[in-house]
This record gives sequence, C-alpha cells and structure tokens, in this order.
Amino acid sequence: MSTRFNSSKDLLTVVGARPQFIKSAAVTRALEGVGLTQWLVHTGQHADDNMSLDFLLELDVPPPNAMIHPSQEGRSMRLADMMRGVAEQIEQVKPRAVLVYGDTDSTLAGALAAHHAGVTLVHVEAGLRSGDRGMPEEHNRILTDHLSDVLCTTGPIASEQLRQEGVPSSRILEVGDVMLDLALAAKMKVQNRGLKGWPTGDAPVMVTTLHRPATVDHPPLLQGALDAMAQWAEATGGTVVFPVHPRTQKVMDAQGMTMPPGLVNPGALGYLDVQAALCMADVVLTDSGGLQKEAWYQGTPAVILRDTTEWRELIEMGASVLFDPAQFSSPSGPSALVNQLRNAPVVPPVKGSGLLGEGLAAQRLLTGLLNRI
Repeated sequence: MSTRFNSSKDLLTVVGARPQFIKSAAVTRALEGVGLTQWLVHTGQHADDNMSLDFLLELDVPPPNAMIHPSQEGRSMRLADMMRGVAEQIEQVKPRAVLVYGDTDSTLAGALAAHHAGVTLVHVEAGLRSGDRGMPEEHNRILTDHLSDVLCTTGPIASEQLRQEGVPSSRILEVGDVMLDLALAAKMKVQNRGLKGWPTGDAPVMVTTLHRPATVDHPPLLQGALDAMAQWAEATGGTVVFPVHPRTQKVMDAQGMTMPPGLVNPGALGYLDVQAALCMADVVLTDSGGLQKEAWYQGTPAVILRDTTEWRELIEMGASVLFDPAQFSSPSGPSALVNQLRNAPVVPPVKGSGLLGEGLAAQRLLTGLLNRI
C-alpha cells in the first residue's frame, strides 16, 4: 500500500507535555524503518523548553513542525485554543491519521479535533484507568479512548479494560510501552553518567518528583511530603534529590515553605539525567505516572504518593507500592511514609517479565498501523 499522499503526511502527532515528548521520540526514531511520515504538533501546554523541546534535542529527534501558543489563563481557554490549533493543522496537513499519547489536556484537544475533522484517531496508552474520577487525566483517558479508532495498549490489563467498556477487539492494538523502548536504549548510556551536584559517598539517595495538583495544590499534603523526606534523610543519613516542578515551587513560595535539611534541588533535569538519577538512586518517591514506570525500567523501587495508579502491573509484580497522601492528615503520616520508603520492595527485572513490550513497542505500534490507516 502507498504511504504517501502529495503534500500530506501519514501521521499528525500531537504532543504538549514532558512524557509525550519522550514517547514521541521513541516512535519518531522508528518511523523511517516502516516508511511512514509524520507532522509533529506542539500544543504549547508546557511552553517551557525545560519541560519539552530539550527532550527532543537530547534524544536527537527533529523539533516540532508546528507550535501552538494557547492561552494560559485557565484550563478551559487553554484546551479550546489547543483544540483550535490542532484543527487548523489537520486542515492544512490532511493527515491519514492523528496520533495522541497518554492523558493530558493536549491528548483530549487532539482527540476532539481529529474526531470533528473525521480523521482516523490513534490513541497510544489506551485503556489505562486509575479509578479516580477526581483526576483530570482520568476523564481525558476515558473520553479519548471512546473517540478513538485505533487503541494502542501497553498490555493485557488495559486491553481487557477496553473490552469491558465495549470497545471491539478489532480496534485494540496491544503493543507495549514506548517509554520502555527509550529507557532500555538509555540504560547503557547512563549507568556511569556523572550528575552535577549528585551526593558523594555511600549514603543512600532518594529521588523525588511531585507535580500533581491533588498533591501539591494542597499545602498540608505537600508539607507532609516535605516532612517525610526530611525525616528519611535524617534517619538514613542520606540525601533527597528533589528537582522541584514549577507548579510545586509556586505553591511552596506562596505558602512560605522552604527546602528542609537533607533535600537538594538540582533544577530541571533532561531525559538522560533523569534516567541516570533513577538508575543510581536507592528509592524513588513520586506522584508521576511516567516516573513510576521509569524507576522500574532502571531497576529502582518506587513509592507512589497516590491512593491509586493506572499502572496496576507495577503494583502486582511488586516493583512499586502506593502510599495514600491522606495519611498526612495524621501526625504519624510522615513517619509512616518514611517506614514505607525504608522498606521498599526489591525490584524484579524487566527482561523476562513479558510486560510492556520489552523494548519493541514502537516497532509493533507502527507495523500495526500500516494495516489500519
């Protein structure tokens, strides 16, 4: 079959947040091997290059073909602007399919624009469910899945979830996790990578990331996490490497919160530096969906500061554990988290797990699309 139409592209890919740039890098690197073309649209959801473009440059992937500049005055206005911008790109490029990743507002904006334009919609990471309808991401996942024509899942749990929701098996393409493709490729590069400001000596190191509104927009929860990190550092004699997300820093500044002793903020880290930090850390504390996976990929246990996760495979295999931040309402909450961190599980290896594609997800995704778009 032909994969070219005059001035059109096969895929119009929508990205706008850090994890999406990483996922798109894995797929972009595999495009040439299957003969598909791509037009990459940056929605501007994360306009700061430290949160987006640097990941593409670091991974030697070409920059986006188009950049949208949405309003940052509120979620509704930003979503509307992103949707309008993607619609304009669809009209201009005339792609055979629109590809969206994950569960951000950029995902939903791209999905709605493709649906309204009558263009085949491909959703990568379809079928994931946390069960928490209070998360904007959960709504984005569900809406995008039920607008999509091709639903690319990371494994059997997500595929079965879609079937239970009435999605025909013919629309489900089980491929694995494209983030694992990149993480495995990066692992050999980062094992001996030096990181500026990384603690010296044999004392333990914890890597922490916090950015979800459900955590950081609630000062008592954020303060509880900071207290727990400080207690862990004091109890172990170790250091917490905590690259503070802009959203988190804004709340800390507004509330007069300061970094406790034992915590170090190295600033924004590029993709390879993040992978190196995860590889060298003894334990990870995060509320991020992507980072909990990347911790396992680099062989490090993670404690997830949430009461639920969309990555149930990680909990079932024992690679990570949940810690409900509501426990911080009790004075003993920080101590309970410290205990969890000090007793983090031994991480099972990725190789031989049979999960998430074991590094072949991008190839499987694109090969599957050749017969579907």
